[in-house]
Amino acid sequence: MTQQLPLRQELPVEETWQLELLFDSQATYEEALGKFKLQLTQFVETYNGKLAEEEVLLASLKDYGDLYQQLYHLSAYASLAYETDKLNETFEINMNQMEDLYEWQAKQLTFYKHQLVELDSAVLEAVSNSEAGAEYKAYLEDLLRKKETFLSQEVEEVLSGLDNSIFNQYRQYLTMKLQDMTFDNFEVEGKTYANSFNGFEGDYEVHPNSEVRKKAWASFHDGLRRFENSAAVNYINYVQTQKKMASLRGFDTTIDYLLFDQKVSNEAYNRQIDIIMSEFAPVMRRYARMLAQEHGVEKVSLADIKMSFSTAEAATISIADSRKMIEEALSVLGEEYSDIVKTAFEERWIDYPMNQTKSTGGFCSTIYNGPSYILLNWTGLMSEVLVLAHELGHAGHFQLTNRNQNILTPEASLYFIEAPSTANEVIMCQYLLNQPISNEQKRILIGEFISRTYFHNMVTHLLEADFQRKVYLAIEKGDVLNASRLNAFFKETLQTFWGEDVEINDGAELTWMRQPHYFIGLYSYTYSAGLTIGTQIGQRIANREEAAIESWLEVLRAGGTLNPIELAAKAGVSMKDGEALRTAISFVDGLLDQMEALK
Repeated sequence: MTQQLPLRQELPVEETWQLELLFDSQATYEEALGKFKLQLTQFVETYNGKLAEEEVLLASLKDYGDLYQQLYHLSAYASLAYETDKLNETFEINMNQMEDLYEWQAKQLTFYKHQLVELDSAVLEAVSNSEAGAEYKAYLEDLLRKKETFLSQEVEEVLSGLDNSIFNQYRQYLTMKLQDMTFDNFEVEGKTYANSFNGFEGDYEVHPNSEVRKKAWASFHDGLRRFENSAAVNYINYVQTQKKMASLRGFDTTIDYLLFDQKVSNEAYNRQIDIIMSEFAPVMRRYARMLAQEHGVEKVSLADIKMSFSTAEAATISIADSRKMIEEALSVLGEEYSDIVKTAFEERWIDYPMNQTKSTGGFCSTIYNGPSYILLNWTGLMSEVLVLAHELGHAGHFQLTNRNQNILTPEASLYFIEAPSTANEVIMCQYLLNQPISNEQKRILIGEFISRTYFHNMVTHLLEADFQRKVYLAIEKGDVLNASRLNAFFKETLQTFWGEDVEINDGAELTWMRQPHYFIGLYSYTYSAGLTIGTQIGQRIANREEAAIESWLEVLRAGGTLNPIELAAKAGVSMKDGEALRTAISFVDGLLDQMEALK
Protein backbone atom coordinates (compact mmCIF):
# COMPACT_ATOMS: atom_id res chain seq x y z
CA MET A 1 0.00 0.00 0.00
CA THR A 2 1.19 3.53 -0.76
CA GLN A 3 0.48 6.43 1.55
CA GLN A 4 -0.45 9.66 -0.21
CA LEU A 5 -0.44 13.03 1.47
CA PRO A 6 -3.94 14.17 2.48
CA LEU A 7 -5.98 16.69 0.54
CA ARG A 8 -6.30 20.14 2.10
CA GLN A 9 -9.92 19.62 3.16
CA GLU A 10 -8.94 16.46 5.06
CA LEU A 11 -6.68 18.30 7.54
CA PRO A 12 -7.60 19.20 11.14
CA VAL A 13 -8.68 22.85 10.92
CA GLU A 14 -7.02 23.72 14.24
CA GLU A 15 -3.62 22.85 12.74
CA THR A 16 -4.04 25.20 9.77
CA TRP A 17 -3.71 28.95 9.56
CA GLN A 18 -6.71 31.25 9.88
CA LEU A 19 -6.88 33.42 6.76
CA GLU A 20 -10.26 34.67 7.98
CA LEU A 21 -8.26 37.14 10.08
CA LEU A 22 -7.78 39.00 6.79
CA PHE A 23 -11.23 38.53 5.21
CA ASP A 24 -14.00 36.45 6.71
CA SER A 25 -15.21 35.17 3.34
CA GLN A 26 -14.55 35.17 -0.39
CA ALA A 27 -17.38 37.70 -0.79
CA THR A 28 -15.76 40.10 1.69
CA TYR A 29 -12.44 39.72 -0.14
CA GLU A 30 -14.07 40.51 -3.49
CA GLU A 31 -15.81 43.54 -2.00
CA ALA A 32 -12.49 44.84 -0.64
CA LEU A 33 -10.92 44.25 -4.04
CA GLY A 34 -13.51 46.47 -5.69
CA LYS A 35 -13.04 49.20 -3.07
CA PHE A 36 -9.28 49.13 -3.58
CA LYS A 37 -9.59 49.64 -7.33
CA LEU A 38 -11.95 52.58 -6.81
CA GLN A 39 -9.72 54.18 -4.18
CA LEU A 40 -6.63 53.79 -6.35
CA THR A 41 -8.40 55.48 -9.29
CA GLN A 42 -9.36 58.36 -6.99
CA PHE A 43 -5.74 58.61 -5.78
CA VAL A 44 -4.50 59.10 -9.34
CA GLU A 45 -7.14 61.75 -10.04
CA THR A 46 -6.36 63.58 -6.79
CA TYR A 47 -2.55 63.67 -6.91
CA ASN A 48 -1.23 63.23 -10.45
CA GLY A 49 0.60 66.46 -11.25
CA LYS A 50 -0.41 68.12 -7.96
CA LEU A 51 2.34 67.22 -5.47
CA ALA A 52 4.29 70.49 -5.31
CA GLU A 53 2.72 71.81 -2.10
CA GLU A 54 3.89 70.45 1.24
CA GLU A 55 0.36 69.91 2.59
CA VAL A 56 -0.72 67.98 -0.51
CA LEU A 57 2.46 65.91 -0.45
CA LEU A 58 1.87 64.88 3.14
CA ALA A 59 -1.73 63.90 2.40
CA SER A 60 -0.59 61.87 -0.62
CA LEU A 61 1.98 59.93 1.43
CA LYS A 62 -0.70 58.95 3.93
CA ASP A 63 -3.12 57.89 1.19
CA TYR A 64 -0.36 56.03 -0.65
CA GLY A 65 0.42 54.07 2.53
CA ASP A 66 -3.27 53.29 3.02
CA LEU A 67 -3.42 51.90 -0.50
CA TYR A 68 -0.48 49.63 0.08
CA GLN A 69 -1.86 48.34 3.35
CA GLN A 70 -5.02 47.30 1.50
CA LEU A 71 -2.98 45.75 -1.29
CA TYR A 72 -0.88 43.69 1.12
CA HIS A 73 -4.01 42.30 2.80
CA LEU A 74 -5.58 41.42 -0.55
CA SER A 75 -2.39 39.89 -1.89
CA ALA A 76 -1.80 37.82 1.24
CA TYR A 77 -5.33 36.42 1.20
CA ALA A 78 -4.97 35.33 -2.43
CA SER A 79 -1.39 34.05 -2.38
CA LEU A 80 -1.37 32.26 0.97
CA ALA A 81 -4.47 30.26 0.19
CA TYR A 82 -2.90 29.23 -3.11
CA GLU A 83 0.38 28.28 -1.35
CA THR A 84 -1.46 25.57 0.59
CA ASP A 85 -3.92 24.27 -2.01
CA LYS A 86 -3.20 24.56 -5.70
CA LEU A 87 -6.07 22.21 -6.51
CA ASN A 88 -8.69 24.75 -5.38
CA GLU A 89 -10.06 26.55 -8.45
CA THR A 90 -11.19 29.62 -6.50
CA PHE A 91 -7.71 30.05 -5.02
CA GLU A 92 -6.15 29.74 -8.47
CA ILE A 93 -8.54 32.35 -9.88
CA ASN A 94 -7.77 34.70 -6.97
CA MET A 95 -4.05 34.28 -7.58
CA ASN A 96 -4.34 34.98 -11.30
CA GLN A 97 -6.47 38.05 -10.61
CA MET A 98 -3.96 39.27 -8.03
CA GLU A 99 -1.11 39.05 -10.52
CA ASP A 100 -3.15 41.14 -12.95
CA LEU A 101 -4.01 43.58 -10.15
CA TYR A 102 -0.32 44.07 -9.30
CA GLU A 103 0.45 44.95 -12.89
CA TRP A 104 -2.48 47.34 -13.12
CA GLN A 105 -1.81 49.16 -9.84
CA ALA A 106 1.92 49.45 -10.57
CA LYS A 107 1.20 51.01 -13.95
CA GLN A 108 -1.38 53.40 -12.48
CA LEU A 109 0.98 54.52 -9.71
CA THR A 110 4.13 54.90 -11.81
CA PHE A 111 3.63 58.65 -11.86
CA TYR A 112 3.88 58.94 -8.09
CA LYS A 113 7.51 58.02 -7.44
CA HIS A 114 8.63 59.87 -10.56
CA GLN A 115 6.93 63.06 -9.55
CA LEU A 116 8.18 62.76 -5.96
CA VAL A 117 11.86 62.59 -6.93
CA GLU A 118 11.44 65.46 -9.38
CA LEU A 119 10.14 67.80 -6.68
CA ASP A 120 12.29 70.63 -5.39
CA SER A 121 14.62 69.13 -2.76
CA ALA A 122 13.62 71.90 -0.36
CA VAL A 123 10.03 70.63 -0.37
CA LEU A 124 11.12 67.04 0.34
CA GLU A 125 13.45 68.17 3.11
CA ALA A 126 10.71 70.31 4.67
CA VAL A 127 8.36 67.33 4.73
CA SER A 128 11.01 64.92 6.08
CA ASN A 129 11.98 67.31 8.85
CA SER A 130 8.44 68.26 9.84
CA GLU A 131 6.70 66.60 12.79
CA ALA A 132 3.97 65.20 10.52
CA GLY A 133 6.40 64.00 7.86
CA ALA A 134 9.17 62.51 10.00
CA GLU A 135 7.74 59.00 9.65
CA TYR A 136 8.27 59.21 5.86
CA LYS A 137 11.91 60.31 6.06
CA ALA A 138 13.41 56.86 5.44
CA TYR A 139 11.06 56.25 2.51
CA LEU A 140 11.90 59.55 0.81
CA GLU A 141 15.64 59.09 1.37
CA ASP A 142 15.52 55.59 -0.13
CA LEU A 143 13.51 56.89 -3.08
CA LEU A 144 16.08 59.59 -3.78
CA ARG A 145 18.86 56.98 -3.55
CA LYS A 146 17.19 55.08 -6.37
CA LYS A 147 16.48 58.16 -8.49
CA GLU A 148 19.33 57.54 -10.94
CA THR A 149 18.01 54.05 -11.68
CA PHE A 150 14.60 55.33 -12.82
CA LEU A 151 13.74 55.27 -16.49
CA SER A 152 11.29 57.72 -18.03
CA GLN A 153 7.75 57.66 -16.67
CA GLU A 154 6.46 56.37 -20.00
CA VAL A 155 8.94 53.47 -20.05
CA GLU A 156 8.26 52.64 -16.40
CA GLU A 157 4.54 52.50 -17.14
CA VAL A 158 5.13 50.07 -20.01
CA LEU A 159 7.40 47.87 -17.86
CA SER A 160 4.91 47.89 -14.99
CA GLY A 161 2.14 46.83 -17.34
CA LEU A 162 4.27 43.93 -18.56
CA ASP A 163 5.72 42.88 -15.21
CA ASN A 164 3.67 39.70 -14.93
CA SER A 165 4.75 38.67 -18.41
CA ILE A 166 8.41 39.66 -17.98
CA PHE A 167 8.92 38.08 -14.54
CA ASN A 168 6.58 35.10 -14.57
CA GLN A 169 9.35 32.52 -14.12
CA TYR A 170 8.76 31.99 -10.40
CA ARG A 171 5.12 31.14 -11.01
CA GLN A 172 6.14 28.75 -13.79
CA TYR A 173 8.68 27.14 -11.47
CA LEU A 174 6.06 26.56 -8.75
CA THR A 175 3.59 25.16 -11.29
CA MET A 176 6.21 22.73 -12.59
CA LYS A 177 7.41 21.77 -9.12
CA LEU A 178 4.14 21.38 -7.26
CA GLN A 179 1.58 20.58 -9.95
CA ASP A 180 3.33 18.86 -12.85
CA MET A 181 6.23 16.92 -11.36
CA THR A 182 5.54 13.36 -10.32
CA PHE A 183 7.87 10.83 -8.73
CA ASP A 184 7.75 7.05 -9.00
CA ASN A 185 6.78 4.99 -5.98
CA PHE A 186 9.57 2.86 -4.51
CA GLU A 187 9.57 -0.33 -2.48
CA VAL A 188 11.65 -1.30 0.55
CA GLU A 189 11.22 -4.56 2.46
CA GLY A 190 7.86 -5.24 0.86
CA LYS A 191 6.43 -1.79 1.64
CA THR A 192 5.57 0.66 -1.13
CA TYR A 193 6.30 4.35 -0.55
CA ALA A 194 4.73 7.24 -2.46
CA ASN A 195 7.28 9.95 -3.26
CA SER A 196 6.74 13.71 -3.58
CA PHE A 197 8.64 16.96 -3.02
CA ASN A 198 7.24 17.29 0.49
CA GLY A 199 7.66 13.62 1.25
CA PHE A 200 11.27 13.50 0.12
CA GLU A 201 12.44 16.70 1.80
CA GLY A 202 10.39 16.27 4.97
CA ASP A 203 10.71 12.54 5.59
CA TYR A 204 12.74 10.32 3.27
CA GLU A 205 15.85 12.51 3.07
CA VAL A 206 16.30 12.17 6.84
CA HIS A 207 14.84 8.66 7.17
CA PRO A 208 16.74 6.35 9.57
CA ASN A 209 16.59 3.44 7.08
CA SER A 210 19.48 3.75 4.59
CA GLU A 211 17.63 1.71 1.97
CA VAL A 212 14.64 4.07 2.14
CA ARG A 213 16.98 7.06 1.76
CA LYS A 214 18.76 5.47 -1.19
CA LYS A 215 15.65 4.45 -3.10
CA ALA A 216 13.85 7.71 -2.32
CA TRP A 217 16.89 9.59 -3.65
CA ALA A 218 16.83 7.61 -6.91
CA SER A 219 13.07 8.09 -7.37
CA PHE A 220 13.21 11.79 -6.54
CA HIS A 221 16.11 12.63 -8.83
CA ASP A 222 14.72 10.55 -11.68
CA GLY A 223 11.63 12.72 -11.38
CA LEU A 224 13.68 15.92 -11.41
CA ARG A 225 15.63 14.77 -14.47
CA ARG A 226 12.45 14.44 -16.53
CA PHE A 227 11.98 18.21 -16.17
CA GLU A 228 15.59 19.45 -16.17
CA ASN A 229 15.50 21.05 -19.62
CA SER A 230 12.23 22.91 -19.01
CA ALA A 231 13.46 24.04 -15.60
CA ALA A 232 16.75 25.21 -17.09
CA VAL A 233 15.08 27.24 -19.84
CA ASN A 234 12.82 28.88 -17.26
CA TYR A 235 15.66 29.77 -14.87
CA ILE A 236 18.05 30.95 -17.58
CA ASN A 237 15.29 33.14 -18.99
CA TYR A 238 14.89 34.70 -15.54
CA VAL A 239 18.61 35.45 -15.24
CA GLN A 240 18.81 36.87 -18.75
CA THR A 241 15.80 39.08 -18.06
CA GLN A 242 17.50 40.39 -14.93
CA LYS A 243 20.61 41.16 -16.95
CA LYS A 244 18.56 43.20 -19.41
CA MET A 245 16.89 45.10 -16.57
CA ALA A 246 20.29 45.77 -15.00
CA SER A 247 21.54 47.27 -18.25
CA LEU A 248 18.39 49.34 -18.71
CA ARG A 249 18.82 50.83 -15.25
CA GLY A 250 22.48 51.68 -15.77
CA PHE A 251 24.27 48.97 -13.76
CA ASP A 252 27.54 47.46 -14.93
CA THR A 253 26.57 43.92 -13.95
CA THR A 254 23.49 42.02 -12.83
CA ILE A 255 25.11 41.33 -9.47
CA ASP A 256 25.61 45.09 -8.96
CA TYR A 257 21.94 45.60 -9.80
CA LEU A 258 20.74 43.00 -7.28
CA LEU A 259 23.09 44.11 -4.50
CA PHE A 260 21.98 47.73 -4.90
CA ASP A 261 18.58 46.95 -3.37
CA GLN A 262 20.27 45.05 -0.54
CA LYS A 263 22.61 48.00 0.19
CA VAL A 264 25.52 45.56 0.20
CA SER A 265 28.90 45.83 -1.51
CA ASN A 266 30.36 43.30 -3.93
CA GLU A 267 33.15 42.81 -1.42
CA ALA A 268 30.76 41.74 1.35
CA TYR A 269 28.84 39.46 -1.04
CA ASN A 270 31.94 37.68 -2.38
CA ARG A 271 33.57 37.45 1.05
CA GLN A 272 30.56 35.62 2.47
CA ILE A 273 30.71 32.97 -0.25
CA ASP A 274 34.49 32.64 -0.48
CA ILE A 275 35.21 32.27 3.25
CA ILE A 276 32.55 29.60 3.70
CA MET A 277 33.68 27.65 0.64
CA SER A 278 37.29 27.69 1.83
CA GLU A 279 37.13 27.85 5.67
CA PHE A 280 33.79 26.35 6.66
CA ALA A 281 34.12 23.44 4.24
CA PRO A 282 36.83 21.71 6.36
CA VAL A 283 34.58 21.95 9.45
CA MET A 284 31.66 20.34 7.63
CA ARG A 285 33.92 17.67 6.14
CA ARG A 286 34.91 16.88 9.72
CA TYR A 287 31.21 16.61 10.55
CA ALA A 288 30.73 14.23 7.59
CA ARG A 289 33.58 12.01 8.82
CA MET A 290 32.12 11.96 12.33
CA LEU A 291 28.71 11.11 10.85
CA ALA A 292 30.20 8.19 8.92
CA GLN A 293 31.99 6.92 12.04
CA GLU A 294 28.82 7.20 14.12
CA HIS A 295 26.87 5.10 11.59
CA GLY A 296 29.67 2.60 11.02
CA VAL A 297 30.27 3.31 7.33
CA GLU A 298 33.46 4.20 5.50
CA LYS A 299 32.04 7.34 3.88
CA VAL A 300 28.65 9.05 3.78
CA SER A 301 27.03 10.17 0.54
CA LEU A 302 24.84 13.18 -0.16
CA ALA A 303 21.89 10.80 0.14
CA ASP A 304 22.95 10.27 3.78
CA ILE A 305 24.29 13.68 4.78
CA LYS A 306 20.98 14.95 6.23
CA MET A 307 20.25 11.86 8.33
CA SER A 308 20.20 12.24 12.09
CA PHE A 309 23.67 12.20 13.64
CA SER A 310 22.57 9.74 16.27
CA THR A 311 21.72 6.13 15.49
CA ALA A 312 19.07 6.23 18.22
CA GLU A 313 15.46 6.58 17.18
CA ALA A 314 14.76 10.21 16.30
CA ALA A 315 13.01 12.14 19.04
CA THR A 316 9.54 13.43 18.28
CA ILE A 317 7.43 16.19 19.78
CA SER A 318 3.79 17.20 19.68
CA ILE A 319 2.61 20.58 18.46
CA ALA A 320 1.35 21.41 21.96
CA ASP A 321 4.68 20.54 23.60
CA SER A 322 6.63 22.50 21.01
CA ARG A 323 4.53 25.55 21.86
CA LYS A 324 5.33 25.28 25.57
CA MET A 325 9.02 24.85 24.84
CA ILE A 326 9.23 27.77 22.42
CA GLU A 327 7.26 30.16 24.61
CA GLU A 328 9.54 29.42 27.56
CA ALA A 329 12.77 29.70 25.56
CA LEU A 330 11.84 32.96 23.81
CA SER A 331 10.48 34.58 26.97
CA VAL A 332 14.03 35.86 27.49
CA LEU A 333 13.23 38.48 24.82
CA GLY A 334 10.69 40.20 27.03
CA GLU A 335 6.96 40.71 27.38
CA GLU A 336 6.17 42.37 24.05
CA TYR A 337 8.03 39.71 22.06
CA SER A 338 6.43 36.93 24.11
CA ASP A 339 2.99 38.36 23.44
CA ILE A 340 3.67 38.18 19.70
CA VAL A 341 4.66 34.52 20.01
CA LYS A 342 1.59 33.68 22.09
CA THR A 343 -0.70 35.46 19.63
CA ALA A 344 0.79 33.47 16.76
CA PHE A 345 -0.37 30.26 18.46
CA GLU A 346 -3.68 31.51 19.81
CA GLU A 347 -4.90 33.19 16.62
CA ARG A 348 -3.67 30.33 14.37
CA TRP A 349 -1.06 32.17 12.35
CA ILE A 350 0.72 28.84 11.81
CA ASP A 351 -0.04 26.21 9.17
CA TYR A 352 1.49 22.90 10.30
CA PRO A 353 0.57 19.78 8.30
CA MET A 354 1.66 18.60 4.89
CA ASN A 355 -0.94 18.20 2.18
CA GLN A 356 -1.02 17.61 -1.55
CA THR A 357 0.22 20.61 -3.62
CA LYS A 358 1.21 22.61 -0.53
CA SER A 359 4.45 24.54 -1.01
CA THR A 360 7.54 22.84 0.40
CA GLY A 361 9.80 24.13 3.15
CA GLY A 362 8.70 26.95 5.39
CA PHE A 363 8.30 30.70 5.38
CA CYS A 364 6.78 33.60 7.29
CA SER A 365 4.67 36.27 5.59
CA THR A 366 3.86 39.31 7.72
CA ILE A 367 1.02 41.65 6.76
CA TYR A 368 1.22 45.25 7.93
CA ASN A 369 -1.31 45.70 10.78
CA GLY A 370 -2.11 42.03 10.42
CA PRO A 371 -0.85 38.52 11.27
CA SER A 372 2.51 36.94 10.51
CA TYR A 373 1.47 33.78 8.70
CA ILE A 374 3.89 30.87 9.07
CA LEU A 375 3.92 27.95 6.65
CA LEU A 376 5.48 24.70 7.89
CA ASN A 377 5.58 21.10 6.72
CA TRP A 378 5.44 19.54 10.17
CA THR A 379 6.91 16.06 10.55
CA GLY A 380 6.80 15.85 14.35
CA LEU A 381 10.58 15.46 14.66
CA MET A 382 12.28 17.39 17.47
CA SER A 383 14.22 19.38 14.85
CA GLU A 384 10.90 21.00 13.84
CA VAL A 385 11.12 23.07 17.03
CA LEU A 386 14.11 24.85 15.51
CA VAL A 387 12.20 25.42 12.27
CA LEU A 388 9.25 26.92 14.12
CA ALA A 389 11.53 29.08 16.28
CA HIS A 390 13.20 30.27 13.06
CA GLU A 391 9.94 31.36 11.44
CA LEU A 392 8.74 32.98 14.66
CA GLY A 393 11.97 34.98 14.52
CA HIS A 394 10.75 36.49 11.25
CA ALA A 395 7.34 37.09 12.83
CA GLY A 396 8.77 38.83 15.87
CA HIS A 397 11.06 40.95 13.70
CA PHE A 398 8.39 42.24 11.33
CA GLN A 399 5.72 42.65 13.98
CA LEU A 400 8.08 44.88 15.97
CA THR A 401 9.15 46.76 12.83
CA ASN A 402 5.56 47.36 11.75
CA ARG A 403 4.58 48.63 15.20
CA ASN A 404 7.37 51.21 15.09
CA GLN A 405 7.73 52.14 11.41
CA ASN A 406 5.47 53.56 8.76
CA ILE A 407 4.24 51.13 6.12
CA LEU A 408 6.33 52.95 3.50
CA THR A 409 9.59 52.63 5.46
CA PRO A 410 11.81 50.18 3.53
CA GLU A 411 12.16 46.69 4.93
CA ALA A 412 15.48 45.67 6.42
CA SER A 413 17.91 44.49 3.74
CA LEU A 414 17.82 40.86 2.62
CA TYR A 415 21.40 40.69 3.90
CA PHE A 416 20.04 41.12 7.45
CA ILE A 417 16.65 39.45 7.08
CA GLU A 418 17.74 35.98 8.28
CA ALA A 419 19.54 37.26 11.39
CA PRO A 420 16.43 37.44 13.64
CA SER A 421 15.28 33.99 12.57
CA THR A 422 18.62 32.24 12.98
CA ALA A 423 19.26 34.02 16.30
CA ASN A 424 16.09 32.34 17.56
CA GLU A 425 17.47 28.94 16.56
CA VAL A 426 20.62 29.61 18.60
CA ILE A 427 18.51 30.75 21.60
CA MET A 428 16.32 27.66 21.26
CA CYS A 429 19.22 25.24 21.14
CA GLN A 430 21.00 26.84 24.10
CA TYR A 431 17.75 26.60 26.05
CA LEU A 432 17.46 22.88 25.29
CA LEU A 433 21.08 22.22 26.22
CA ASN A 434 20.48 23.87 29.59
CA GLN A 435 17.71 21.41 30.44
CA PRO A 436 18.48 18.49 32.83
CA ILE A 437 19.37 15.97 30.12
CA SER A 438 22.06 13.29 29.84
CA ASN A 439 25.36 13.72 28.00
CA GLU A 440 24.07 11.43 25.25
CA GLN A 441 20.94 13.54 24.85
CA LYS A 442 23.10 16.68 24.69
CA ARG A 443 25.24 15.03 22.04
CA ILE A 444 22.17 14.15 19.99
CA LEU A 445 20.84 17.68 20.37
CA ILE A 446 24.09 19.30 19.23
CA GLY A 447 24.09 17.00 16.21
CA GLU A 448 20.54 18.10 15.37
CA PHE A 449 21.52 21.75 15.87
CA ILE A 450 24.43 21.46 13.45
CA SER A 451 22.50 19.50 10.84
CA ARG A 452 19.39 21.68 11.04
CA THR A 453 20.63 25.19 11.71
CA TYR A 454 24.17 25.38 10.37
CA PHE A 455 23.93 22.78 7.62
CA HIS A 456 20.73 24.28 6.26
CA ASN A 457 21.67 27.95 6.48
CA MET A 458 25.44 27.91 5.98
CA VAL A 459 25.81 24.90 3.67
CA THR A 460 22.64 24.19 1.70
CA HIS A 461 21.91 27.84 0.91
CA LEU A 462 25.56 28.80 0.54
CA LEU A 463 26.09 26.06 -2.06
CA GLU A 464 23.13 27.56 -3.89
CA ALA A 465 24.81 30.96 -3.69
CA ASP A 466 28.12 29.68 -5.09
CA PHE A 467 26.23 28.05 -7.96
CA GLN A 468 24.16 31.19 -8.50
CA ARG A 469 27.28 33.35 -8.72
CA LYS A 470 28.70 31.03 -11.40
CA VAL A 471 25.50 31.45 -13.42
CA TYR A 472 25.51 35.27 -13.23
CA LEU A 473 29.19 35.49 -14.12
CA ALA A 474 28.64 33.18 -17.11
CA ILE A 475 25.72 35.31 -18.30
CA GLU A 476 27.88 38.45 -18.03
CA LYS A 477 30.50 36.81 -20.26
CA GLY A 478 27.84 35.96 -22.83
CA ASP A 479 28.16 32.20 -22.34
CA VAL A 480 25.41 30.00 -23.70
CA LEU A 481 23.77 28.11 -20.86
CA ASN A 482 21.61 24.99 -20.79
CA ALA A 483 20.70 22.22 -18.37
CA SER A 484 24.05 20.47 -18.82
CA ARG A 485 25.99 23.63 -17.93
CA LEU A 486 23.82 24.27 -14.87
CA ASN A 487 24.33 20.66 -13.76
CA ALA A 488 28.08 21.01 -14.24
CA PHE A 489 28.16 24.23 -12.20
CA PHE A 490 26.36 22.65 -9.27
CA LYS A 491 28.38 19.45 -9.34
CA GLU A 492 31.58 21.50 -9.33
CA THR A 493 30.35 23.45 -6.30
CA LEU A 494 29.53 20.21 -4.45
CA GLN A 495 32.91 18.67 -5.25
CA THR A 496 34.79 21.81 -4.18
CA PHE A 497 32.98 21.99 -0.84
CA TRP A 498 32.94 18.31 0.14
CA GLY A 499 36.22 17.14 -1.41
CA GLU A 500 36.89 13.43 -0.91
CA ASP A 501 34.95 13.17 2.34
CA VAL A 502 31.44 12.84 0.88
CA GLU A 503 30.30 10.76 -2.07
CA ILE A 504 28.48 12.84 -4.67
CA ASN A 505 25.52 10.66 -5.68
CA ASP A 506 24.21 10.53 -9.22
CA GLY A 507 21.49 13.18 -9.49
CA ALA A 508 23.05 15.57 -6.96
CA GLU A 509 23.92 17.89 -9.83
CA LEU A 510 20.17 18.54 -10.20
CA THR A 511 19.93 20.10 -6.73
CA TRP A 512 19.59 23.57 -8.31
CA MET A 513 16.05 22.53 -9.34
CA ARG A 514 14.87 22.17 -5.74
CA GLN A 515 14.95 25.69 -4.29
CA PRO A 516 12.85 28.76 -5.17
CA HIS A 517 15.46 31.21 -3.81
CA TYR A 518 17.00 31.76 -7.24
CA PHE A 519 13.85 33.66 -8.21
CA ILE A 520 14.26 36.12 -5.30
CA GLY A 521 17.42 37.86 -6.48
CA LEU A 522 20.59 37.16 -4.48
CA TYR A 523 18.77 35.64 -1.52
CA SER A 524 20.64 32.39 -0.92
CA TYR A 525 23.90 33.88 0.38
CA THR A 526 22.06 36.07 2.89
CA TYR A 527 21.19 33.05 5.07
CA SER A 528 24.82 32.66 6.06
CA ALA A 529 25.14 36.41 6.62
CA GLY A 530 22.11 36.29 8.89
CA LEU A 531 23.44 33.30 10.80
CA THR A 532 26.81 35.00 11.20
CA ILE A 533 25.02 37.82 13.02
CA GLY A 534 22.51 35.50 14.70
CA THR A 535 25.21 33.22 16.16
CA GLN A 536 26.73 36.00 18.26
CA ILE A 537 23.45 37.69 19.16
CA GLY A 538 21.71 34.41 19.99
CA GLN A 539 24.47 33.37 22.39
CA ARG A 540 24.37 36.70 24.23
CA ILE A 541 20.59 36.61 24.53
CA ALA A 542 20.60 32.97 25.67
CA ASN A 543 23.07 34.06 28.38
CA ARG A 544 20.52 36.72 29.41
CA GLU A 545 22.79 39.70 28.74
CA GLU A 546 20.36 42.56 29.30
CA ALA A 547 22.27 45.06 27.15
CA ALA A 548 22.32 42.61 24.23
CA ILE A 549 18.59 41.92 24.56
CA GLU A 550 17.69 45.60 24.64
CA SER A 551 19.90 46.56 21.70
CA TRP A 552 18.54 43.60 19.71
CA LEU A 553 14.94 44.67 20.27
CA GLU A 554 15.88 48.19 19.15
CA VAL A 555 17.38 46.74 15.97
CA LEU A 556 14.25 44.69 15.27
CA ARG A 557 12.14 47.83 15.61
CA ALA A 558 14.38 49.82 13.26
CA GLY A 559 13.39 48.09 10.01
CA GLY A 560 15.11 49.60 6.99
CA THR A 561 15.95 52.91 8.63
CA LEU A 562 19.54 51.61 8.80
CA ASN A 563 21.52 49.63 6.22
CA PRO A 564 22.36 46.01 7.12
CA ILE A 565 25.92 46.68 8.23
CA GLU A 566 24.61 49.45 10.52
CA LEU A 567 21.89 47.16 11.91
CA ALA A 568 24.48 44.51 12.75
CA ALA A 569 26.77 47.11 14.33
CA LYS A 570 23.91 48.48 16.45
CA ALA A 571 23.44 44.94 17.74
CA GLY A 572 27.16 44.71 18.54
CA VAL A 573 28.38 42.67 15.54
CA SER A 574 30.83 44.08 12.98
CA MET A 575 30.30 42.78 9.43
CA LYS A 576 32.92 45.06 7.87
CA ASP A 577 35.37 42.19 7.50
CA GLY A 578 35.39 38.41 7.80
CA GLU A 579 36.01 38.14 11.55
CA ALA A 580 32.36 37.68 12.58
CA LEU A 581 32.00 34.92 9.99
CA ARG A 582 35.17 33.25 11.22
CA THR A 583 33.82 33.45 14.78
CA ALA A 584 30.65 31.63 13.66
CA ILE A 585 32.75 28.98 11.92
CA SER A 586 34.84 28.55 15.07
CA PHE A 587 31.62 28.18 17.08
CA VAL A 588 30.51 25.23 14.94
CA ASP A 589 33.95 23.65 15.18
CA GLY A 590 33.62 23.99 18.96
CA LEU A 591 30.26 22.22 18.85
CA LEU A 592 31.98 19.27 17.15
CA ASP A 593 34.59 19.30 19.92
CA GLN A 594 31.75 19.11 22.47
CA MET A 595 30.21 16.15 20.67
CA GLU A 596 33.48 14.27 20.75
CA ALA A 597 34.02 15.09 24.43
CA LEU A 598 30.51 13.88 25.34
CA LYS A 599 30.96 10.51 23.63
